[in-house]
Amino acid sequence: MKLLRNIILLLALLPGVIQATEEIVTLEDGSAVKVFLFYPKDHGEGPWPLTVLMSGGTGNEYIARAQFWLGHELANRGWVIAVPVSPDGNSFFGKSGEKIPLVIEQLQKLSDIEYGKTLLVGVSNGGSSAIEIGSRNPEKYFGVVAVPGIIKDPDNLGNFKDLPVFVRIGEDDFLRWNRLLPLLKSQLVGAGARVDAELVPNGSHVFPIEWDELQPWLDNVRK
Repeated sequence: MKLLRNIILLLALLPGVIQATEEIVTLEDGSAVKVFLFYPKDHGEGPWPLTVLMSGGTGNEYIARAQFWLGHELANRGWVIAVPVSPDGNSFFGKSGEKIPLVIEQLQKLSDIEYGKTLLVGVSNGGSSAIEIGSRNPEKYFGVVAVPGIIKDPDNLGNFKDLPVFVRIGEDDFLRWNRLLPLLKSQLVGAGARVDAELVPNGSHVFPIEWDELQPWLDNVRK
């Protein structure tokens, strides 16, 4: 519980409450996933490309709301941001992760969202689930951004087929994920990813994004 509280505090990097719209996405199996949406401002009238932002911890609504700071920053850079809420409190791994492509399919029916490839972004546990999801159907995605993220279960990893994967892990990560970076790079390359993975100097488990590094990467994967 103490660890969870620490992660939530680290995620809340911006003051105040950032507003988002809510969408209930109903899937073909009858299940529903709540999604918070952020739309770009000052980037034309759309439609805009979609980013799915996977939150940390269990992916419940409380933690998803704590992730709004990053959703807001990405929306300011011309993306529609969807932050899904885990319906069972188990984040989006395994069978639960299989819901994400179905959620994307429904969201791309909205007039303000471009049809086609999607960007997967995640922080902490969300970064790890974004890596796993991206490896299953790499042709559906521009790439994966995990800030941070690791591979939780190598047996659930698919073939990235040259999908770009951007990973940053704090040099002073209190979960010691920094020690896993060499193994992570090896696993990602072995699974066919194009990897850009580095430690963030003086970074803890969650850290401010270095946009001078990430923005050129984003621009390149959208070409």
